[in-house]
Amino acid sequence: MKTKFILLILFGAGLACTQPAEQTPAQLPSTMEASSDEKLAKGRVYHDLNENRVMDNNESGIAGVFVSNGVDLVQTDNDGKYSIPVSDDAIIFIIKPRDWMTPVNEVNLPQFYYLHKPNGYPDNYTFAGVEPTGPLPGSIDFPLYKENGNSKFKMLVFGDPQPYNIEQVDFFAEDIVQELINVKGLEFGMTMGDIVGDDLELFSPLNQAVSKIGIPWYNVLGNHDVNFQAPRDELSDETFERVFGPANYAFVYGDVHFIVVDNVIMNEPVGDRGYVGGLRADQIEFVSNYLKVVPKDDLIVLTMHIPLVEHERFRESDQKELFDLLKDFPNTLSISAHTHTQNNTFFHEDSSHWQREVPHHHFNVGTTSGSWWNGVRNEDDIPHTMMRDGTPNGYSFITFNGTEYIIDWKVEGSPETHRMNIHIPQGIVANSESTALLTVNFFNGSEQSELSYRVLGATEWAPMVKVNKPDPYYSKLYKRHENFIALRVPELWDGNPAFSNQTYPISRRMSAPTNSTHLWEANIGTDWPVGRHVIEVMAKDRYGRTFTAYQTMRVTEN
Repeated sequence: MKTKFILLILFGAGLACTQPAEQTPAQLPSTMEASSDEKLAKGRVYHDLNENRVMDNNESGIAGVFVSNGVDLVQTDNDGKYSIPVSDDAIIFIIKPRDWMTPVNEVNLPQFYYLHKPNGYPDNYTFAGVEPTGPLPGSIDFPLYKENGNSKFKMLVFGDPQPYNIEQVDFFAEDIVQELINVKGLEFGMTMGDIVGDDLELFSPLNQAVSKIGIPWYNVLGNHDVNFQAPRDELSDETFERVFGPANYAFVYGDVHFIVVDNVIMNEPVGDRGYVGGLRADQIEFVSNYLKVVPKDDLIVLTMHIPLVEHERFRESDQKELFDLLKDFPNTLSISAHTHTQNNTFFHEDSSHWQREVPHHHFNVGTTSGSWWNGVRNEDDIPHTMMRDGTPNGYSFITFNGTEYIIDWKVEGSPETHRMNIHIPQGIVANSESTALLTVNFFNGSEQSELSYRVLGATEWAPMVKVNKPDPYYSKLYKRHENFIALRVPELWDGNPAFSNQTYPISRRMSAPTNSTHLWEANIGTDWPVGRHVIEVMAKDRYGRTFTAYQTMRVTEN
């Protein structure tokens, strides 16, 4: 979109208007010139004192709020007014400032946008997009509510709920949401894509479940959230837009600027479900335009579905462009999901396109659905759905304090102290020649973690070695599943009339193990007295915190 600034408003300190302090003086004009094939959307951002979503006579505009058409940005003037050019397929949205909050709808989705699609969505879509919206209103107004924008806050992050049917929505609600109801101290939450598994009708029941947590909820588009009937990538998010609003947007909490991008680029022609990770030129331009007005010392958090790493099919050229845009920002973090594994990747200046001495941290969050809701059903009739790198399913808390942050992984159904799994062979034979391998999966570990162990009452602390191999417990689960398949258990179950009304208790498929990026090993040998011993493991994470866990070891006679 080629546009030209035509007006620059400087804000006076003595004017009677409401103004975010960190956006003074104005950085952008309040209006832009429209081209011949565009229209000019106009409106106000205002302080909705009575929260009725109508600008009443006693309510004033808010100066300095950024408004976008998905590419360009303007900034509201002293009266909260703006105007911005739009096409006939556009979403006008505000970037929620610090100290303010947008309304939320009945399922706690933030309402910060207006859909302008006079022609609506293609009528051949199985899953409905946006109905025709008609001509632009005379004024598109956005209400905001005043709040205390603390620099310290906590968010909740879900990776890939990805239900393929209503039963799996129930799994998600009972396995994940249920234990989060009335949890205190959470500012908002975000799902990192693959909200559902191809059936976009499930957006509604899934949102109903998430809403019971009781906090504002933002969403990222994933490759299983798209319309496969779209003739081109730009139209693949039509249903997502109807339900959630823009797939590319930004908002601010405390000193943190969250930039959300749809980085799933769908293949053509129509119906091709293939995709690559990357960003279109218009998306890069939006990120660039917003970063131009962000204070350099604030924290930038890029959120997306597909990880930035190239082996996950993220285009190297787009990764380089993003890193070019971030090179002047000392405080950055990026978050993804998609892989159904948990990884902490650090991009270094000497081995990647990253251009700063301090590495860039990319957190690929584990999934609420684990391995796609596969596994043996537990006592609650919900699959024991461990991820294929040995990470138990769950969710992440991220605590921000200014530009600092701490990421924690919470295992579903376990206490917060469950940070690792320890594996040791059962029945080690004393003084034998076999290898007694101690393996620890420190779920949120990384290259910046250190692990050590000791046998209580017998040894001093000894370091463990980080390895890149499959988790032994998940490998055992997978082998057990393959044995069931080899015995034709599914066919025998289906062919037995006595089981016709009973749910098959084991998943029909299970993903093969993959190498874990948070696994440590030590060969502890077999020179131990016969009996029961206790192994203590200590893990030090990237934030300098230490966690301990214990595992018993049984030693037998020759």
